[in-house]
Amino acid sequence: MKRIIIMAVLASMVACGEPDVTPSEGSRTGFALSFFRNVNAVTSPQENIVVSPYSAGTVLEMLEYGAQGETKVELDNALNGATFAKDELDGGKNIVLESSNAVWISDNFSVRNRYVSHLENYFGAFIDTQNFSSPSAVRVINDWCAEQTSGKITDIIDRITPDMVMVLVNALYFNAPWAEAFDPDATGESVFHGSDGDSNVPMMTRRAMFNYAEYQGARMIEIPYAGEKYAMYVVLPPAGMSPDALIPYIGENQYKTAMSLLEPKDVVLNMPKFKNETSLVLNKTLQRMGVKTAFTSAADFSGISVSGPLCVDVFKQKCYIDVTEKGTEAAAVTSAQVRLTSVRPVVKMTVDRPFIFVIADMEAKDILFAGKIVNI
Repeated sequence: MKRIIIMAVLASMVACGEPDVTPSEGSRTGFALSFFRNVNAVTSPQENIVVSPYSAGTVLEMLEYGAQGETKVELDNALNGATFAKDELDGGKNIVLESSNAVWISDNFSVRNRYVSHLENYFGAFIDTQNFSSPSAVRVINDWCAEQTSGKITDIIDRITPDMVMVLVNALYFNAPWAEAFDPDATGESVFHGSDGDSNVPMMTRRAMFNYAEYQGARMIEIPYAGEKYAMYVVLPPAGMSPDALIPYIGENQYKTAMSLLEPKDVVLNMPKFKNETSLVLNKTLQRMGVKTAFTSAADFSGISVSGPLCVDVFKQKCYIDVTEKGTEAAAVTSAQVRLTSVRPVVKMTVDRPFIFVIADMEAKDILFAGKIVNI
């Protein structure tokens, strides 16, 4: 009966149309959730997803400063006032959290001095010129990415075409121990009911006081990292319901409401160890978010250069995450390749089916990573 009621509630949400998911202006949380929803909308339901809204937002803002006209309006609307410039992420003494920006420019292409100065002063970007016709240029860019992500992401660029004139990159690296580690001796093999079928996975176990909530039939738990500034939030949909049934309805208001419902509970948490790597071309995602002209000959990036009409050729992101008994290591690299146009009650939560997660700032709720795991 309880499951029927939950399904009825969610069905009524769908029947009433998509809820208000328009983020408030300037909200990075709102941008992050919009980005995650739109990535999921163009990705197969059978695929795991790990993305970094923070990394993507940073590169979008670097592009936005050099855009003009309709192109600038579209980028502004996609960001909706969210800003990442001059941001200094601080993981504290227990967490490694680093965001780095770089721009590589073809040595035969002229960029406006004010644009370069803005990227240096507001984004702390490393600026370099390269001979893009040389194979070494690809290696230089990829080596920088590997260095910034502790070797987790080593090949964001496959090749540089003759019409490519600039590559903008953000690298984000996160390595954090749990506030209280899982006991490796308690980890045992258990069944994860994936969308492709059952599989045996290593399942971590810990009983502790966790912030926990149930909202709209879903279950949510906060697993803090050391220093308790950042946490992983795991969202488990109702049994029989896939994450794809919920993700389109996760807006900023729903996110804040769910956060506000979290309260300490004595929980036995069973959660799988998992490692995942995702590589995504995000052109379609950004087009769904209203960024259309930037990828066409109608693009106006005259704020970057007067040397010729420019457009974004490929907006790409690679992400890595490894969740173990000790903690979480995660990395993301986002690139935009620009070219010329021509006794307490004990709650038991077993994450043994597809789930959603975010890694966020516990104070400001700044979302660094978000994901959907459907198969392990």
